[in-house]
Parts: sequence; structure tokens; C-alpha cells
Amino acid sequence: MRGGHSPFKPRPRRSWRAPGELLNFVLYFSCVVLLVLSRIGHGAVEEARDGFAELSAPVLAAASKPVIMARGAAAQFRSYIGAFDEIDRLRAENETLRQWQWRAKLAERNVTQLRSLLNAVGEPALHYTSGSVIADARGPFLRSVLVNLGREDGVRIGYAAINGDGLVGRTVDAGDAVARILLLSDLNSRIPVVVGQASVRALVSGDNSDELKLEFLPDRASVKAGDEVFTSGSDGVLPRGLPVGVVTGSAGAFKVRPHADLQSLDAVSVLFFDTPTLTRTDPPAFAQDRALSASADDDDELPETGPSASASPRPADARIKQAGAASAPNEGIVQTRQ
Repeated sequence: MRGGHSPFKPRPRRSWRAPGELLNFVLYFSCVVLLVLSRIGHGAVEEARDGFAELSAPVLAAASKPVIMARGAAAQFRSYIGAFDEIDRLRAENETLRQWQWRAKLAERNVTQLRSLLNAVGEPALHYTSGSVIADARGPFLRSVLVNLGREDGVRIGYAAINGDGLVGRTVDAGDAVARILLLSDLNSRIPVVVGQASVRALVSGDNSDELKLEFLPDRASVKAGDEVFTSGSDGVLPRGLPVGVVTGSAGAFKVRPHADLQSLDAVSVLFFDTPTLTRTDPPAFAQDRALSASADDDDELPETGPSASASPRPADARIKQAGAASAPNEGIVQTRQ
């Protein structure tokens, strides 16, 4: 086979004549070197990286501006397209509100005419005073708060306490400058209410939980979840029409979720609503050295400790009578007691 062709040809020697291959080799080698130096925390590499980042930042910012502008233009275009549907929805809603406005005006005119025919007496305006919650007396069997309002401010036992959302509870003790409010969620709370548009009468009671129990509903009462609950005023203590909450649950296990957040009360208002029932149940003002929870019936059993035992009663009764006179029947909205 000396003169013939050999099947095994020698492999040609590879040369670095191609500039692309040489450039790739240099880039790969540089990346490996930089990666190794960055892992060992070399200061020169960190300075070079920071310098490169500073130099490339304007370029990257300029390159990102078209993308940002394109995104903003796309968002504006989608908003512009959706504006037509929003305009149609608002027009339909405005038409519905106009119809309800016309019905409300018609109902108001009819009510005014019926009142004039029946010679109906309007409800008295309710005066009130506002204060802050200074203590939260909560426990496993108690749901009440103390407020910095007392008989000196015209507060009496049995007055309703509200906040911006609805009914909170009622006063059960009143001192000269402090009163205790029994919350709706307390186990001893019982409030007569009316439910829904049919004004179904029932009783709302607390069980020391977040929601109230709806009890003593009539048979086949038209009550459903979502109905509003208001005070009925049939007990002669609370005024009629105070918002209590909304009905939750299903038939046979209805609950009432209060509008007011009874877990975080900061400020409350006490309504001056004097009735014969309240006048009979509210005891007279007791002496200053008595405890807040003491009753006036035990005055004879307390030992006399000095001249204060025979002193005349404090002038709180005059202020209470003045507050009661201020809430005489007159048409108007709720007024703030000065």
C-alpha cells in the first residue's frame, strides 16, 4: 500500500484564522476570569463592575423609555375603550335614580297630606351629648364600657347609646361624671326590634358573641337574610327607629350582625329620651361617695360618716330636669346639647 491511497488521512491542523472563533474564546475566558475574581471578592472587579453599571445606567434608562411609553399608551387605550361601557352604565343608573327620586318626592307629599288629615303629632327632636370610652370592662360574662359622661351632663339610667354606625347599648349605671353602658352583645341585653319592610316585631338578645340572637319571631314571619333591624320603642325606654344591625343566617337560626363595631369603641353619644317608664325606673342621684354600681335603695343602710351624710342632694336633679325640658316635642333633627 505504499503507492496507493491510505484510508486514514491525517487530521488537518486547526488554525485560529476565523475571527469569530477567536472572539468567542476571548469572551469565554474573560467571563471565567471575572467570575472567579468576583467570587473571591477582588476589589478591582467590584470597582470595574460598579463603573460599568454607572456607564450603562443612562443607556438602559434611554432604552426603557419607549417600552414604558408603549405600556402607558396601551393602558390609556384600554381605559378609553372601557369608558364607553362606563358611560352607558352611568346613564342607566342615572335614569333609575331619577325614577326613585320622583317616587320619593311623591311618597313624601303623600305622607305630608296624610299627617295633616290625621292631625298626627310629630316625633320630638332628640338631644344628645357625646363622650369618650375611658374603660373597657370586658370579661367572659360581661360586655360593658365606661364613658366620661354622668349625671352632671344630664345622663340617666336607661338612655340609649349610639355611635356613627348605629345602636351600641344603653346606660345601666350613672355617676356624677362616669356612666356604664351595657353593650348589645352582653348576655343581659334585651332589645325589642322591628325587622325588614314588613316591620316584624321580635327581640334581639346578646350571648357574649359577635352576633346577636333574633328571638320571638311570629310564625311564618317574612324575615330573610339581609333585612335591616331597628328598635321598635315598644319597651318605652329606647326611641323608635335606631339602626341595630342586619339579619344573617337562615330560617330557624337567624342572627343579627350589629352595624356598630362593639369590639373597638372610641366615642359614643347618649340620647336624651325621657319617658314615664324611664322616670319610674331611674333612681335619684346618689351621693358622691357612693360606688358607681350602688343603688339608691341602700342609702338607709349606709353608716353616717360625717356631715356629708345629712347634706342636701347634689344639683344633678336640676340639670336632669333641664335636659328633659330641652327634649320637649318639637319638629327638627337631632341637636347637639351645648
